[in-house]
Amino acid sequence: MLLEAIARHARQTPARPAYQNRTQTLTYGELWRSASVLAARLRAGTGPVLICGEKEAGMPVCFLACLMAGRPWLPVDPQQPQERLLKIRSQADPAEVLCCGSHAAAAALRAVQAEPLFCKSEALAPAQFAADPGRDAYWMFTSGSTGAPKGVRIPLSALENFVEWMCGLPAVAACGTGVSVNQARFSFDLSVADLWPAFAMGGTVRALEPAEQADLPALYEALGSSGARRLVCTPSFARLCLCDTAFCRTLLPDLETVFFCGETLAPRTVKTLEKRFGGLHILNAYGPTEAACAVCAVEVQGREGPLPVGCAENAASRLLILDEGGAPLPDGAPGEIAIAGPSVGSGYIGGEAGGFGTLSGQKLYRTGDQGVLRDGLLWHLGRRDRQIKYKGYRIEPGEVEAAILGWDEARAAAVLPIRAGDEVRGLAAVVEWETAPLDLSECKARLRRTLPDYMLPRRWRAMERMPVNERGKCDLAALERMLKDE
Repeated sequence: MLLEAIARHARQTPARPAYQNRTQTLTYGELWRSASVLAARLRAGTGPVLICGEKEAGMPVCFLACLMAGRPWLPVDPQQPQERLLKIRSQADPAEVLCCGSHAAAAALRAVQAEPLFCKSEALAPAQFAADPGRDAYWMFTSGSTGAPKGVRIPLSALENFVEWMCGLPAVAACGTGVSVNQARFSFDLSVADLWPAFAMGGTVRALEPAEQADLPALYEALGSSGARRLVCTPSFARLCLCDTAFCRTLLPDLETVFFCGETLAPRTVKTLEKRFGGLHILNAYGPTEAACAVCAVEVQGREGPLPVGCAENAASRLLILDEGGAPLPDGAPGEIAIAGPSVGSGYIGGEAGGFGTLSGQKLYRTGDQGVLRDGLLWHLGRRDRQIKYKGYRIEPGEVEAAILGWDEARAAAVLPIRAGDEVRGLAAVVEWETAPLDLSECKARLRRTLPDYMLPRRWRAMERMPVNERGKCDLAALERMLKDE
């Protein structure tokens, strides 16, 4: 279904832009030709293909080639610490490692430069691709509670189910052939909502490069020249854009729809968008990496108070609320959010069970999120465990704590969210030191060797002795109260 749609666009509108970044434009004809050539090479092997890069035009070519060849792609961000990249490579054990663009990480990963593998052809290649819908389409790594990154396997059937669902949302379908702005890095599953629905509908993806997002004038210039009709992003990115009144209808006259996912959307963000962009459709979506990006969404413009995260009636898979024993709860009863049906992934790399299971013959994933279904709408009520969502990324505090506890100078450590209302604004590290506290710059430098920037605590607090609860464990609630009072 998905590959057939892209092949059709390549035949019927080969000159239409499929993907753009600041300096490159890739047409549908070029995308299909290049991917076909690479796919012919990849069919000789098996297993995942690790793809290192940022927003280079070669990235979607590599993804599409893997899809054609029947091999899962595994995107990694070259700016992540080398040690973390090597852990991912070790777990995934890819037969091929490709790199798009020039990145220092390529040498450590023993990557082959991807672009020279694309040879030009005057004619479109025939539509040849693996047909098994149960095969893995992509692998995506997230933060793991054991101190190591954790890989999720998503089958082609789940990816196609997601694309069909998203393209069926009226606010998305209305601007499907237009320009969709990609904010998320390709190592983050929100990017799935940028590329594949746009490619399925024959639209254009305008990818925002990291350098553009790091500089507000450059970001506004990129957005203003994009002709965007759809923006897919995290609430954190929207807050960044809204910090200047220049982000308004004058800058983006054609913007019709904003699709939010990845973290809590604040009502004030919605109200500000409504004020700046009259007539905007604002979708608040929900879904874990384990269930193909997102499984439900709901338009939230004009709403007051806390916002729902989806509508159960038109969800991509069945939404359930479960009690502690795993039994479904009735409407209005809070419990654990679970997803059953075609959205659910194939499990974790290495076979860890996690929240995966079955229900009445369907694949099931217990998310660990607290929620409630009320009048057909899903409401997110926080986490059952300590997992944190920050800037759309899923962070396990245990992974950061494990990194700190690897230092000889640290006796105990706790990592907690810094909150502003329901929003997470960063991480705080509380450390009980074996010796004199390390200098803050040294702490950050050490963590940068193993953790990406979004997992680095921005606030540090030294404790002579960690508080303990009645079970003799670190009293995290007491630490959170302490941080809140500071």
